[in-house]
Amino acid sequence: MHLEVGRRFLIFALAQPPAWVGTRLRVESVHEFAQHPQHRFARYPDPTLRLVAKPVTAFDSDLRVTAAALIEIGKEVGAVGLAATQCGIDAQLVVLGDSVFVNPKIVERSDEVRMVAWRERCLVLPPDVEVETLRDVWIVVSATDLRGHPFTQAFQGELARAMQHEIDHARGILIVDHSANLVHSALYPRLADLEAPFHAERRHRAWARH
Repeated sequence: MHLEVGRRFLIFALAQPPAWVGTRLRVESVHEFAQHPQHRFARYPDPTLRLVAKPVTAFDSDLRVTAAALIEIGKEVGAVGLAATQCGIDAQLVVLGDSVFVNPKIVERSDEVRMVAWRERCLVLPPDVEVETLRDVWIVVSATDLRGHPFTQAFQGELARAMQHEIDHARGILIVDHSANLVHSALYPRLADLEAPFHAERRHRAWARH
């Protein structure tokens, strides 16, 4: 009898998703990270996720090493794209697949009436967090490549959504900020309480179209 109860409890326990454990990464510059590139990835409520990243000013080997590391980390965690702040790096640096965007900025976008609703999740947040966001159908991004040459690139559909998501990260914005109401998580019950004091201001920033 006791053995059967124990077996059922073990099966129940194994079926439950693990509790969410956050991180607290040390914030580093591109130069600091490049000295010891490593796999590290922030998990909410890590303060680095709220960092408004600094513009990149040095287009050197450190930047190339850091960008290459971000591409590899993105592949390892299964991310479509990645912002440097998600790895504790204080830099306006975004990768989308194998493409690198330094100091990316949206310079053109579709009309507000054409915005599309998406159901988004994010690897830095508990897996039970899903938020409806409104994203531009298409955007044009101005950025710089790894050698300091400026360029622009247009995005539509899923790639436009992904780029908007990553540029949000570089500005310290998370998908929970796009929600009209506080978002709750069974895996991390403190989420709503931690966000409550700041949600109105963060929502205003997330919804701003400039």
